[in-house]
Amino acid sequence: MYKGVAEKKKSSKKRTVILGSVSLLLGIGAFLALATDVIAPEPIVNELSFDESVSDSEQAQISDAIDPLIEYEQNIAASIQTSTTTDKLSSVLGVYVPVMDAYAVQQRITSEQLVGTEIVVPDSLDQEIQSALASILSVTVTAKPVNNHVLELQPDEIAFIPIDQLNFRYKLLHFDDSYYLDDFISGAIFRQVSFDGDESNQVSNLTYNSLQTSNEIYTVNMTGVTALTRVMQRKLAQVGDPLYFSEFIGDFLSDADLTHISNEVSFLENCSYSNSSFCSPPEFIETLKASGVDLVELTGNHNNDRGAAANAATIELYENLGWETLGGGLNTEDAAAPVNISAEGSNITFLGYNYPDGPGVIASETAAGGNPYDRDQIIADIAAAKEASDFIIIGIQFWECYAYPDGYIEYPTCDVPIGQQESVFKDLIDLGADMVVGS
Repeated sequence: MYKGVAEKKKSSKKRTVILGSVSLLLGIGAFLALATDVIAPEPIVNELSFDESVSDSEQAQISDAIDPLIEYEQNIAASIQTSTTTDKLSSVLGVYVPVMDAYAVQQRITSEQLVGTEIVVPDSLDQEIQSALASILSVTVTAKPVNNHVLELQPDEIAFIPIDQLNFRYKLLHFDDSYYLDDFISGAIFRQVSFDGDESNQVSNLTYNSLQTSNEIYTVNMTGVTALTRVMQRKLAQVGDPLYFSEFIGDFLSDADLTHISNEVSFLENCSYSNSSFCSPPEFIETLKASGVDLVELTGNHNNDRGAAANAATIELYENLGWETLGGGLNTEDAAAPVNISAEGSNITFLGYNYPDGPGVIASETAAGGNPYDRDQIIADIAAAKEASDFIIIGIQFWECYAYPDGYIEYPTCDVPIGQQESVFKDLIDLGADMVVGS
């Protein structure tokens, strides 16, 4: 009897436990369903609106920057301000720089000069951007098609183009006393986005562009022949100060990452003045020091005027100052050596040659001089440079145009390429050079 009762109670307890387990599972299921409802709501729809100042391409640019990163519940309104400077580069959607044809004479333009005139823009620009340019500059805007990545501009036409369309076929102008590539926040027209709304702080500090800054650009200043002789030598001797010229142009020349000059004059103790056989007194090196020189091109035809030994001593002077030399050297091998620069993500190769010239100019195996122009060797040099560099610059000492009238007189004979200069330079471009400079 007791045994039966005991068994009955045991069986009842087991059922209670099983029923309790079922209830617990049901409770957990209800809790998980409730929790899932809280943790994973319906996706939030971003409420972003644009006013009429924002073009279609800019709307897409803004949305692409925001959508992958941020969800917001309240309305945020975007608008565009157009200005000639910016203090917040991250908010800039587009930069439009003033340019002319590469061979235009004009260097600068101001907002005041543009008022009432006509400017040219690529016809790919949205109408809202064209209207903004017309409004801020008080100009008439004419849209032209882009062919082969460039607008065909008349000599006097001024265009405003997107910064990513800037290339060697244009001349970038100073605008309102600023040059865009100096600081990247002036010297152009900027389209900058701003936001309004309770949650606008979430999107105001994003970056809306891939614009480059001064920290990502490698700059090179290049001169023609910088020969401290003839009139310059007389003037420096007269004033007794080798810094006379560099006080005026030193800062301008030295503001680049690399400053190049072409110097075809050796420094020599007791240098006597000559109008045709060149040298410079040793103290005149201070002019070059104060101009921030980093690279001296030696392709000129006067470096050996006072002998190869004077030339060699000058080359060693440059090397002791930590300067690179190009297109000339202590001997044939040294003269032919390229200069390779790697900095700021840029790889640049400089090559230099002396086009066929008189005797005593070109280096030999044992004597200093210039690097000869040998097309077969140049082909090999450019091919090697292509393996190591993104950009190839070639300096060429070509024939001179002997037209030296007294005073300032336009002399058309020397205002155009000489002999085969144009075909020679274009040939170098076709062979793979990115830039050819007549030094």
